[in-house]
Amino acid sequence: MPRVANWTHCRMTLIGDAAHAASSSSGQGASIAAESAVELARCLRDLPYDQAFAAYEQLRRPRVERIIKLGARTNSNKTAGPVGRALRDLVMPTAMKLINPEKMAWQFDHHIDWDAKAAQLT
Repeated sequence: MPRVANWTHCRMTLIGDAAHAASSSSGQGASIAAESAVELARCLRDLPYDQAFAAYEQLRRPRVERIIKLGARTNSNKTAGPVGRALRDLVMPTAMKLINPEKMAWQFDHHIDWDAKAAQLT
């Protein structure tokens, strides 16, 4: 999916797939949409709407773009030819034992501190 340059225009902002559509192979689309909803609500609670929209995008864009990039990489790895598929199927059981789950924790252990005030941009 193409990158959306600006998520906000006047009194409207994009959220979820409208702002940051993740590949279905990432398994993260609904999760990052829910995270974005919580962050937007927190920003709207604490800041005037124009500042809230800017803060929301600044908070969310790095994380969602990282997830989208990872999904694109996963998609390109899934298009192996017959020889690549055979090699993948031979190597995958061993590779899965070597994966460090802590290396991928950033995707699944994301925490939003609801009680923390959304920061005003300077």
